[in-house]
Amino acid sequence: MKVISVAALLATASLAVPAQAESLTGFRVEGRIGWESVSASTQIPNPDDDEDEDGDELLTVSDDENGINYGIEAGYDFPVGEWMTLGAYGGVELSDMDRCAEIAGDDLGCVGTGRNFTAGVRAGFAVSPTFLVYAKGGYSNGKVEFSYDSDVEEEDPLDADFAEASRTRDGYHLGGGVELAFTSALYGKVEYVYTDYGTARFLSADEDLPGAAVGLSRHQVSAGIGLRF
Repeated sequence: MKVISVAALLATASLAVPAQAESLTGFRVEGRIGWESVSASTQIPNPDDDEDEDGDELLTVSDDENGINYGIEAGYDFPVGEWMTLGAYGGVELSDMDRCAEIAGDDLGCVGTGRNFTAGVRAGFAVSPTFLVYAKGGYSNGKVEFSYDSDVEEEDPLDADFAEASRTRDGYHLGGGVELAFTSALYGKVEYVYTDYGTARFLSADEDLPGAAVGLSRHQVSAGIGLRF
């Protein structure tokens, strides 16, 4: 009788695991909020350099700025074998990070970030029927804004002699996180993502002011809560 009871218990557990594992797969949608550190590197020809174009001295300023980002993400995950999941996702994030720094004398350069679109794939390992560890990566498209002021004592930097310009930049992101299913429909997650947009080049609207090359990357740590259907 003891053998039969143990066998029945194991059979019941084996049937229960797939039902619980369903909480880690299927269609999902989530909201998120987090902290980010944006690194900007601005390089311009020295406007005070009288050498010819080929001999211009380049001025480089690098700085970091911290801020808040928030957004939504939707995706679909399906099981691969007994312990793995594979999925695809897409999302949009918003950020109002702005950073200004002196480049030369009274000259001031400002860099800002706007919306960010993402699309990618993720692979997960189910540590338990309700706990997932995953890695993710894919495509990013972000908005970068830049302005240059040749005399900060006379003008607001965002209404500067350098006409404010914006670019949308293609890039990539890589990251990972953990996800916990509270119920079959409700889950929470924490993740880290690194994004690199490469270098955006801005041309001055004023021939007397230099153009600029702006490199932008961001580190993000965010928490989210979502629903599975």
